[in-house]
Amino acid sequence: MLAAVLLSACVSHQPLPQSAELQRAPASVRVISNITYTPEAWPQALGADLYLPQSTGPHPGMLMVHGGGWARRSRADVAESAQRYAEAGFAVLNISHRFAPDYHFPAQVEDLQQAMRWLHAHARQYQIDTSRIAGYGYSSGAHLVAMLATLSPGEALFGGPETRLQAAIMGGTPADLRRYTGGSLVPNFIGASHSQAYPQFVAASPVTHVSADDPPMFLYHGRLDTLVSADYAREFRQALDAAGVPNELYLDNFGGHVTAFVFRKGAEQAGLRFILGQWQESSP
Repeated sequence: MLAAVLLSACVSHQPLPQSAELQRAPASVRVISNITYTPEAWPQALGADLYLPQSTGPHPGMLMVHGGGWARRSRADVAESAQRYAEAGFAVLNISHRFAPDYHFPAQVEDLQQAMRWLHAHARQYQIDTSRIAGYGYSSGAHLVAMLATLSPGEALFGGPETRLQAAIMGGTPADLRRYTGGSLVPNFIGASHSQAYPQFVAASPVTHVSADDPPMFLYHGRLDTLVSADYAREFRQALDAAGVPNELYLDNFGGHVTAFVFRKGAEQAGLRFILGQWQESSP
């Protein structure tokens, strides 16, 4: 079944880049668990696990964010992905963030910005190349990564140059929260209903922040996703295309919201190829 799902993915791939990170044999990985990445005055102390290749750096970085409707689950859900990307040569910070409804948007985005500041502050210690930090997330985690990727200088929520990503890999991304007019999941995240706080729904929609200075983005999505329709990915890609942002869309023909995550290894490998190819093209 796994082979059928991976082979059924419909995607236009770029050629495999001649990259040391991608071509070498998997390196052993050192994991530093339960790091507190937030400052002492933060409303809630937040933890992370740092996955480090044992090879010589500097290594590209990756900020990894789990899903769970902004309200549940844990970073353990994406530990396998963190291990894979560390084996491919990335220094991966797999983080926890504050949960709704106790904390509303933009608290979770601000958590990610703190994680980016932590990566920059500890770059020399852990041999991290801060000019190449990617974001990775699935579902609500992808939404938060997309917010980080699309916020630009001059916007109210922009956290400064150290919070900028240089690439993003996102699966099952709810990129336009304006479309969620009912239910409780998104209102719990926003802190109010669609009719009560429409401007907040706009501000929390990555698609409304897309601009030409955004980093390359790799999107993957299950065609059969009924929780976050694949139309979200197609429309997000249209916005990226219109702004001239390099991107790729990987559609899993038989994937739903859960199965596209469970069988994500093929999409993650394609995302790896994409971002390394983009970085290779942009290097002097």
